[in-house]
Amino acid sequence: AQRAELKVGVILPLSGPAANFGVIAKNGIELALRDLAPEDRSRVRVVYEDDGMVNTRTATAARKLLDIDKVNALITWSSSSGLTIAGMCESKRIPQIAIASDPAVVRGKRYSFTYWPLPQDEARGLYEYLEAHGVKRVAIVTVAHNGALAIRDAFTALAAERGRLLVVANQEVAGDLTDFRGVLHRIKQKGDIDGFLPVLFPGQLAIAIKQARESGIVAPLYGFETFEDKDEFKASGGLLAGAIYSTGADPSREFVARFEAAYPGSSYYTANQTYDALRLLVDATRHGVDSDRIVGFLHGLRDVPTASGLATSTGDNRFNLPCALKTIDANGAPRLLAGS
Repeated sequence: AQRAELKVGVILPLSGPAANFGVIAKNGIELALRDLAPEDRSRVRVVYEDDGMVNTRTATAARKLLDIDKVNALITWSSSSGLTIAGMCESKRIPQIAIASDPAVVRGKRYSFTYWPLPQDEARGLYEYLEAHGVKRVAIVTVAHNGALAIRDAFTALAAERGRLLVVANQEVAGDLTDFRGVLHRIKQKGDIDGFLPVLFPGQLAIAIKQARESGIVAPLYGFETFEDKDEFKASGGLLAGAIYSTGADPSREFVARFEAAYPGSSYYTANQTYDALRLLVDATRHGVDSDRIVGFLHGLRDVPTASGLATSTGDNRFNLPCALKTIDANGAPRLLAGS
């Protein structure tokens, strides 16, 4: 039988501070398209929209994709983007796969899914490393963004539960803040720390690290995910070298080989997740593109091999995916931490 046509709307930050990540995510989708069997490739169309990771632009892009392009499914990037359009997806009965951490994206929803390691798993990897290496007092600065706050909250909850690591300062900042001196002064007033965790996005991360060092905060750097941005390493003047962070595990060797051949020298941060998201939507729609068929397919996934590792539906519209601890070498390249 002829396979159903599938139109996927993809909303990425192709401009703005997170544009590096948006381009990588788009490359992951383009590679997924090239890897499809001819009979699937001929029936799939992808429509891209750039939201710059600005919520108002995300909503505008989603309305265009849903009302004008009439897409059958959406892929979004970041928790704020996924959360912004989750209500819209419910009312339109259109499935969304968000490359996102925040469980609020899927809470009480039928048609929105997140495809990223669970915040508690990501936080646990870093927490247990710090505990094992005798870190006792840490300070955290977090951007007021759903995904960053979800990981921060998972980390602080674990610290409170186990009681072996004290979060002496827990500062929250706006996404457009570039002068961190007041925040850093409040951290210094808490006394010595042996870990500094800037849970920030590109455009802020390097600035905060440089200002921390200038203010006399010399504690080792720990964090999550966005430490992989190559421009932030350059902007930090190399201060990110040696930082340790928790993130999604590296993709399969087969994916890495194909991705590096297609995009030499590029990071693959989140590319494997967007690759998987498109491939899963294609697999879900071989016999029809109705939304309930897609939702049922995603709910039924158990230990499915993907570019991101074995994926299993949690039953609440999220997936268990592997995590890893990494460090940044002197050249700004991410490296798997020995023993992680």
